[in-house]
Amino acid sequence: MKRTISLLTALLFVLMCFSAPLSAIAGPSIDQVKKNVENLWKPIKESQPHVTAVEFKKIMDGGEKFILVDVRTEDEYKAAHLPGAMHISRGLIEWVAPKKLQNTDAKIYVYCRTGARSAFVTQRLLEMGYTNVTNIYDAFKGWVVAGYPVYNRYITDTGNSP
Repeated sequence: MKRTISLLTALLFVLMCFSAPLSAIAGPSIDQVKKNVENLWKPIKESQPHVTAVEFKKIMDGGEKFILVDVRTEDEYKAAHLPGAMHISRGLIEWVAPKKLQNTDAKIYVYCRTGARSAFVTQRLLEMGYTNVTNIYDAFKGWVVAGYPVYNRYITDTGNSP
């Protein structure tokens, strides 16, 4: 009987030793992950050179020479993009930019849907050696909310549609 109690005690001790570390290595909640993601992009978005969509439209209308880069997915780009934008997906910027953006001193404006992905790309392009890169802070959303025209492979929206 003593031996059975000793074995049960030992077994219980072993189970407690293994179960505590397993609960300790459980990952953070999904809410914490979302907060961590926001903590990654928010400071970068704030620290990069930027203009609003309204400010960019004035630059565009002023006839200034620039390159406009849409860093959203190809499907997003095909669905609708700003007039004159070239597409380079965020995940390919390091490999595609040197091929498509050969003038490292050119004025480059970058946008995505909300300004977060494009903030990362703005940072990366500056790190790569491009000297004049600006994020469109409120991005595609800001452009559309302001009622400016968008282009897709079927039509150009004049900004007056419902």
